[in-house]
Amino acid sequence: MNLHPSEIEVLQAIRQSDGISRKLLAEKTGFSQASITKLTKSLMDQGYIMEGEKIGRGLGRKEVLLYPHPDKFAFLGIDIGGYRIRFALSNNRLDIKHHAEFLISELLQADDLSAELLIRVEAFLQAAGTEAVDAIGIGVTGIIDKTQRKIMNIPNARGWDDLPIADQFEERFGCPVYLEESGRAMAYAEKVAGKAKTTDDFITVYIAYGIAAGIFINGRLMRGVNNAAGLLGHITVDEKAGRCSCGNYGCLENLVTYPMLASRFKSRSGSTLSFAEAYQMNDKDALDVCLEAGEAIGIAISNVINLFNPEIIYLGGPVFERFPIVFEEVRRTVLLRANRFATLGMQLETNSFGDRQGIVGALALASASFVS
Repeated sequence: MNLHPSEIEVLQAIRQSDGISRKLLAEKTGFSQASITKLTKSLMDQGYIMEGEKIGRGLGRKEVLLYPHPDKFAFLGIDIGGYRIRFALSNNRLDIKHHAEFLISELLQADDLSAELLIRVEAFLQAAGTEAVDAIGIGVTGIIDKTQRKIMNIPNARGWDDLPIADQFEERFGCPVYLEESGRAMAYAEKVAGKAKTTDDFITVYIAYGIAAGIFINGRLMRGVNNAAGLLGHITVDEKAGRCSCGNYGCLENLVTYPMLASRFKSRSGSTLSFAEAYQMNDKDALDVCLEAGEAIGIAISNVINLFNPEIIYLGGPVFERFPIVFEEVRRTVLLRANRFATLGMQLETNSFGDRQGIVGALALASASFVS
């Protein structure tokens, strides 16, 4: 992108809105109306933005809303979880045009994981009818080295240690590749394309087969000095809960992930029903397991609220989606345990993209990093 900094600022403001008039754009950026007219014309001439519908009442002149041009860029998102891998191809507005997924266990026999992943991405793009993308975002449920652009470790999957995946993909596809931990990528999904476009202080939490969390404070994504910020799943909540895969004892992730809840129900109940089936039938053991999980999650989140004082916390993942009582118990526990001044006006909401939060996050990472 060869844009002037003022053009980039205006483009970013347009991308962060759901349609914005030139008048409001001037107010938001601080540029004069004349400058906005000139800058938006330049962006339109270059194909970055387009005009949409007109708004306004009465017979007077109506404002025309501006939007990113959907066809200007194409982005590839790759979401590498501990259980499955997802691909998605989107346009410039992050509308998903093609997607696919497969179990991460399908790659266990590969001699070279990166090479096998490249082959699958090439086949995916061929099936989507495209050969080139403008940027690639990769979200990883594990530890990454952002400086060296490597996957360092995926705790719930073998063979993913010390992989220089970003450089390998950049060399193959000839476009920028951005690597991020999946919890932070999910936070990008909210900030770039979801409910948090105008929110500077928020936290995302996603609980499935593991726990992913991302933290935005003062409009900046927290990474930490060793790129390990946001490890909510490894906050100690009950030392009696056994040893976690990280080596510690009593981690939240060792208590409340989907497999852990199902295992606890099975050992406690002896029922032939699955955990999900028992929950649907209001089985007492299943409900008790959910309430205990909600309390544990609420305790961990209360500590985070007291530390960072976010405006909103977005919760998602199958643990919340399939067992709504967990969400409600988290809410109750947070109101009981978090500092009352820290929770004043704070909102607890479901995330914007449900089961697709991770892959939308990878696409949002590509978009936000590329257009900056």
